[in-house]
Amino acid sequence: MAEHPDSLNGESSIIDIALKYTNDDLEKAKEMASDQYLDVIVVKGRFIVEKKGYSGMFLAFFNHINEYIANVTSIISSKTELYDSVNVFDDWKTLHKDLMTFKQGSDMVDSQNFNYFLIDSFVTYDVFPDVREQNKDDLTNTFHDIISKSLNVDTVECEIEFESTSSLAMNLAGLPIDLPGGENKEAIEIPEDERITKIESEAKYVIQGEVLVAPVKGKNINELYPGEKIKLLLPGKDVVSDKILKLLNAYDSDGGRLPVVGRIKAVVPNVGGGFILYAFVAKGVLAKIYEEENVKIMLDKLPVDDQERKAKMENWVIYVMAALVGLIIICGIFLYRIL
Repeated sequence: MAEHPDSLNGESSIIDIALKYTNDDLEKAKEMASDQYLDVIVVKGRFIVEKKGYSGMFLAFFNHINEYIANVTSIISSKTELYDSVNVFDDWKTLHKDLMTFKQGSDMVDSQNFNYFLIDSFVTYDVFPDVREQNKDDLTNTFHDIISKSLNVDTVECEIEFESTSSLAMNLAGLPIDLPGGENKEAIEIPEDERITKIESEAKYVIQGEVLVAPVKGKNINELYPGEKIKLLLPGKDVVSDKILKLLNAYDSDGGRLPVVGRIKAVVPNVGGGFILYAFVAKGVLAKIYEEENVKIMLDKLPVDDQERKAKMENWVIYVMAALVGLIIICGIFLYRIL
């Protein structure tokens, strides 16, 4: 039976939207449109601070494929009743509607700074591995620390749950998605020197770093986004750099320093030209990197196209080896029969 033209047009439109979130990969876009390609993990949470009489909830959307924070929405109430009104086992769409309803209440506290703090802390604490593995215990402890620091309290009760979804589902539900490479509103509004002071004041240590340049397969420095992982060197002779290198065993057989992985916190235009990169190389430790404008930076992982190309090459080698082994066996049997 032929499908109705309107149905086909609707499906085509959805796939067109999905292409935006799959790097124009048509097959993945079709899978996303049919809920087979889920690139987002939602962390649904609620918390209560009895000491201050606060309670709150949050929804954090992590793109675990490309490792970036797609959206974070949170609210804080001046009453504790909100905690009992939230069920983290409800689906995220229901919780988002509840959140929007609660947000209109007279007991709501301005939580915009808390939202910024959450986003920044996700990068600082490098929560992506725990989100990807859906490690509830460790991530609950991390959220406990984040909320405690934000609200300046010791006792916090926090509960989280996970749910898989897609960027397309977020789009269709009307949620804004912060795609990598988009303009950082905070970066535009805050003067550069104040940004640098703010960034460095939030770290325990700031050490010297140097990026690895990859002219062919690297990524332009002005296209890097918070949360993205890059390769870098720690050339400093300070105690903190030495300790990190020893913990990571980042030395070659001759005692030379090997590259380590850093997670981008911020890319700030430098007054004298070029950029200043800040990347976390350990918890609370930022590597500060001065770099020129027209530079391509080596990422920690290969782009998707390169990964697929590498996988195809490995498969091709396996097939060739299998064919050769089969040919040798056949020749051996043939010679055995002749002799």
